Amino acid sequence: MKKSCDCGGVMTIHIHTLIYSTRVRINHVPVYTCQECARYEPLPCIKRDLGKLIGELEESWTRRSVSFAERNEWASVLKETFSGFITGGIPELDEAIRKSIQGRIDLLLDVYRFAGDCADRKWMEDTGNRLSQLTYQSAESAK
Repeated sequence: MKKSCDCGGVMTIHIHTLIYSTRVRINHVPVYTCQECARYEPLPCIKRDLGKLIGELEESWTRRSVSFAERNEWASVLKETFSGFITGGIPELDEAIRKSIQGRIDLLLDVYRFAGDCADRKWMEDTGNRLSQLTYQSAESAK
């Protein structure tokens, strides 16, 4: 859950609010933030969904604030984990995130199975997309 910054500092994951085109607040965006130079960057696993959201926002400027956690499973898991995390350091936070991801994957697999039992293809597709957001990140972090 850490990475090196170009300045030589350590970047850790935080939930951040992005302001897009001075019009829209995008809340609950997981980013790496450097403790030395204050540089931040979105997590690689969320960039595609963040870009898609920004494209939708550009089409209609009616919303002033949006939660990215409502659109992306990884952001949702991190938001929930950070809001419930009270004490400990980076190793404890890493473990809490891993447990939260596994719990969400298990839940989504149950939902996918139920959607299949109901023969609801749209629900299965939506749940499969949500699962892929988490399983891709889990596979990348295991490398």
